[in-house]
Amino acid sequence: MFLKLTKVKEYNTVLSKNFVKITLTAGLLLSSVLVLTRLSTTESVAKAIGAEAALNGGSVTGIVSFPEEYPEKQKITITKDQQVCGAFQYSEVFVVSEDNHGLKNVVITLVDAEGEKKSGGGQTATLNQEGCRYIPHVQALPVGTELEILNNDGILHNVHAYFDGLDPKNTVFNKAQPKFLKKITQKLDKVGTYYFKCDVHDHMSAYIAVMDHPFYAVTDESGKFTITDVSPGSYKVRAWHEALGTLEKEVIVEAGKAAEVNFEILPNE
Repeated sequence: MFLKLTKVKEYNTVLSKNFVKITLTAGLLLSSVLVLTRLSTTESVAKAIGAEAALNGGSVTGIVSFPEEYPEKQKITITKDQQVCGAFQYSEVFVVSEDNHGLKNVVITLVDAEGEKKSGGGQTATLNQEGCRYIPHVQALPVGTELEILNNDGILHNVHAYFDGLDPKNTVFNKAQPKFLKKITQKLDKVGTYYFKCDVHDHMSAYIAVMDHPFYAVTDESGKFTITDVSPGSYKVRAWHEALGTLEKEVIVEAGKAAEVNFEILPNE
């Protein structure tokens, strides 16, 4: 957010065994040809749509911000491994620009946008543990990406990853990463949101949104985002934040033009 061969039913027959064998084989071959043809056609259409979007597409740009009051920085007291982690850190849940009140780390997605399916097969990304923080705190990646989890702190961390919900039953993996284990590799093979925490240092957290299409972005230090190569049409734009949840707006994209969508976060949202 599949095609499959139906098992041929075996029938009792008075026909020769050789004739039955040839008939079934031909049927399976024909089914295989049909499946391959459908897959080939689907892939061709997807690529054609993607190419057309690149040539004639527009873009969606905007900002997520607080027009009025916004949350203050939350100070977190640290009691473990202070020689590396420090005595305190500021939470990264609300990272707000003092200049324009833009909110960083919001995942922006075009819902049901048509285009070539995107796989991160062969692509790598990093989640670094440095200063007892996960860096970056929020990122969005294509499904199939190989995630390299790095330990640059020289102390014990324990990487605990959940999928679509912070619940033990949703654990994807739970691995200790002592100081001598500098890198753990994990494939992100599910579409959805992964949540990372450290079972040694409770304040450490990160999120990775995994997509099967290219129409997404994460807001920058100023709360701004841009999604390019979007085919003309009407779309729903979804903004997700770890504490605020989901907001949605409608947008119309025209060929060669930038459509602007801004999300303003009010006190009751």
